[in-house]
Amino acid sequence: MTKRVVKGLGIGLALAVLSGCGTVTHPTSASAPITIGYENAPDPEAVAIAQHFFQKEMGPVKLEYFESGPAALTALASGKLDFMTTLGNPPTAAAIARGVPLEVIWAMERYTTGEGLVVRKSSHITSLKGLEGQSVALVKGSTSPFELETALTLDHIPLTDVNEINMSPTEMVAAWKTGQINAAYVWVPFDTEMAADGGRMLMYDQNVYQTAPIFNLAVVNSRWAKTHRNAVEGFIRAESLGVQFFRQHPAKAYQDMAEVNGITASQARAQAAGLSFTTLAQQLTPSRLGSGSGVAHSLVTRSLTSAAAWLYRTGQIASLPHNMAQYVNPAYCAQVLKGTAGHD
Repeated sequence: MTKRVVKGLGIGLALAVLSGCGTVTHPTSASAPITIGYENAPDPEAVAIAQHFFQKEMGPVKLEYFESGPAALTALASGKLDFMTTLGNPPTAAAIARGVPLEVIWAMERYTTGEGLVVRKSSHITSLKGLEGQSVALVKGSTSPFELETALTLDHIPLTDVNEINMSPTEMVAAWKTGQINAAYVWVPFDTEMAADGGRMLMYDQNVYQTAPIFNLAVVNSRWAKTHRNAVEGFIRAESLGVQFFRQHPAKAYQDMAEVNGITASQARAQAAGLSFTTLAQQLTPSRLGSGSGVAHSLVTRSLTSAAAWLYRTGQIASLPHNMAQYVNPAYCAQVLKGTAGHD
């Protein structure tokens, strides 16, 4: 079954259990497959999936595909997922506010031009001001309304002047093709598909980077992690190997991204250009998770804090979580880095 077919089956359907692929060099003691939820993205994690790095580093692994972060939160909260990846900071902050036991353990990538506002050329919308009185499709609870509303506020445009329509990314593309919507704020590959079909990009996440940086984050169930430290470190190694493979074998990496995401290698290369990827060593820098006392001021912690403030201001969470730094844990990365010194 190709990834394109799997995507067409709908949100939340589980992929087949991917186990026994390659030699397990760092097996865990878990008796059942470790469950990792993920979303599609043209990134090194897709390479890690294609190269079976998770199985090689963790043992039997079950991968479950989700179309968006909000769709995965129920599974994460119920304990059905041990890990969830490709989560934006608003869904992650919302999960924290609602008491989901999680820790951010890997900052996968920061969005630069990998998410943004696409508008139909024939709509004559040429600026954010042109959205007044218009409708914009987006995924409620995801990064999209956070970014759009931040941009509107910076441009002094009342949020009530723009009608937000909640749609899944695939619903947006279908509505776009039938002429039902003229604007959407969403991530790759959905925005690029609409842009190629009579649209153009009006803005990107990069435009509001200083105010609302957006990350794809990987989290672990913090209760589960306490008794499965080896598995968590295996997860970190697998993610790191994906980044290393991408840097060392870019042509093959783009082919892997294409296979996992159901796109062409050229599309994978173009879409990946909108993301800033992170090596293992970079995880411990202020621009990602940080380390020691610096975690409190790291860009990931700040991104979660700003997202939570927006969620609270818009009534999506009942209270503001205190001290977001306690949910950002670089210790696993630090331990793995210690064991791979000179190889990252």
